[in-house]
Amino acid sequence: MRALGDGLLWDLAPEQGWSSSTEAAVLLLPGVGGGPADFAHWIRHLTPGFRILSARCPRRTGGAAVDPAPVLGPATGLTEPAGGLAGLAARLADLLTQHITEPLLIFGHSMGAALGYETAWQLAHRRQPALALHACAALSPPEYAELDLNSRAMDDDTLTGLATALAIPLPRGKHTQRHQEALRAVRADLALIDAYEYGPCPRPLDYPVTVWSARDDTVIPTASARRWQPMSRHPITHHTLPVAHHCLNTPQAIEPITRALRREGL
Repeated sequence: MRALGDGLLWDLAPEQGWSSSTEAAVLLLPGVGGGPADFAHWIRHLTPGFRILSARCPRRTGGAAVDPAPVLGPATGLTEPAGGLAGLAARLADLLTQHITEPLLIFGHSMGAALGYETAWQLAHRRQPALALHACAALSPPEYAELDLNSRAMDDDTLTGLATALAIPLPRGKHTQRHQEALRAVRADLALIDAYEYGPCPRPLDYPVTVWSARDDTVIPTASARRWQPMSRHPITHHTLPVAHHCLNTPQAIEPITRALRREGL
């Protein structure tokens, strides 16, 4: 696993690297507080064939509570961007155009789906469009833009309570370093949502969008799946999985999603 550029984009290849037979790339984007390590169990389902990428959002300090990757200090330049999720997506699209030559699919979980949509939009304007976008257990981008969480003003107790209400996993031990690092990551991600503006008009992609709903989701309403339709010029494909909101480590989510990615990318 290595950083590509400033530490936002990560190649999840093992030390020996991917096979030269790689046919496509897939960008896996985690939800609030998450990181590339959330997709550790996905690699064997997507190889051989795919180059597997992920993103590591700002304010991670390398603690195992969030992500076991090396520390990203000030030298990486990985700071919170202007424009929230849209600003982060522009930086991510720049890195993708610099480092990736394979056809690309994008998968985003929760907040990562909105980041994936904005990244897809940025890539389209760079004339390097993705093949498809998959959104899992996520509000539509306009719904994320409507949220006003006021995350920067929250004290740690309030933020912890919100994380619990949103089913965001936090390490045990309120005053431990691992808990504080995880809480800092959650605060940074919620601040990205707070700063996000979708705009007054729909911005549909010119390729398919697949929406994966979690049947037992206590965070994202089922109706949000329909609100993804204006994000594509094509009819969206909608699947419901027998899982809860945080489903990235469950076979019931990994297996059908990776099968769909392989069908589209290989």
